Amino acid sequence: MDSMFNILSLQNKIKNSRRESRIINALLILLMVIFAFVIGSAQISALGITPGRININYEEGKEVSGGITIVNTENKDIDVVIIAQGEFNQSVKFSEVSFKMKSSEREKRIQYTFNMPSQLSPGPHIGEILAVQVPSKTSGGETSVGATVAVATQIHVFVPYPNKYAEASLDIVSDNLGKITFVIPVINRGKLDLVRVRANIDIYGNLNEKVDSFNTNQVEIKSGERREIAYTWNSNVTSGRYRAVATVLYDEETLRLEREFSVGKPILDLQQIEVNDFTLGEIAKFEMLVENQWSEEIKGAYAEMEIYNPKNEVMADIKSQTYDFSPLSKKTMVSYWDTGGVKKGIYDSSVYLRYGAQSTQKDFKLDVKEDSITAIGVGYVISAKTKSGSSTTTILLIGIVVLILINLGWFLVLRKYMHKKK
Repeated sequence: MDSMFNILSLQNKIKNSRRESRIINALLILLMVIFAFVIGSAQISALGITPGRININYEEGKEVSGGITIVNTENKDIDVVIIAQGEFNQSVKFSEVSFKMKSSEREKRIQYTFNMPSQLSPGPHIGEILAVQVPSKTSGGETSVGATVAVATQIHVFVPYPNKYAEASLDIVSDNLGKITFVIPVINRGKLDLVRVRANIDIYGNLNEKVDSFNTNQVEIKSGERREIAYTWNSNVTSGRYRAVATVLYDEETLRLEREFSVGKPILDLQQIEVNDFTLGEIAKFEMLVENQWSEEIKGAYAEMEIYNPKNEVMADIKSQTYDFSPLSKKTMVSYWDTGGVKKGIYDSSVYLRYGAQSTQKDFKLDVKEDSITAIGVGYVISAKTKSGSSTTTILLIGIVVLILINLGWFLVLRKYMHKKK
């Protein structure tokens, strides 16, 4: 009877040991899956391109030369292919169409030549330049398994209309003092000058009742120029959602714009900007810390930064990718500025956080030096950091490796203990 009990007890211990081994193996597999996912995620974000958009004024038969910069954001060995697609896929030629970037190579400049097509119709025409990161080959000659990454810059060509033609948009910017500024950028897309350009703006509440009405300033806009008309409204109304209807009047023509906005605290707030490892003439990586101060999720938000030259002309218009914000959360938005040809000096700058039909504007000055960018404005920190800091991805990888080693050690000790018990 005792021998039978001992056999059953031994069988139970073996079953328990096997069950514990299966649990440990499952934990190890889960950790390795997480490890592979982190590595894959780091690979997907290993490519960037600047500028984000190339604007070209149309002149039939004209040849335009310029350059784009491919950024190896994660310092990896990568293979890249350059492709033109869209309306201008036969009009763009490159100095190189495929190349390798080593982990030590931060960026690579590619020259392009754009031959202006003839007989384009009036209006906008858009093409794309794609930089595609292709899977690399292993030492055995086989192509490794991995995600194909592609980033794009757009070519915008606008053919002027034969007479008077205006193109406009409506931006609504609010601050913490209850002031709301309606800004209407107007571009003269026609061949004739616009003598008188102004706007009338009507404000409507939730029940479609008219709350207020006012007129903006009046400006003159020459052919091909861009100017802004604006009005600052002291919103003596309750918090909530409102609708603005703007009628832009230019000479004998009109243009209607409409947009919803909120009165109250800004929803997205720019809290900090950082630039790491900056050298004048290279790519400046702007990392913008943004907080969602709303109790709901915000999807498809992006940052647009405009940098102005001493003549108050837009010398750089850079955009981030889109981001989704959880309620009451913070996230870092990233955009790149190619400072090739930029001189040392102080530049006026604006950042627009755009989300849905709304936007938040922050203005400051950039003091650009040989090895640093300094912001002149309260609440902004733009600095040059050394390269000694570990990246988030590296810290995660180290943490996961440590967890795997700890679990392996635990498994081996437990296995040795169970063998002794047997």
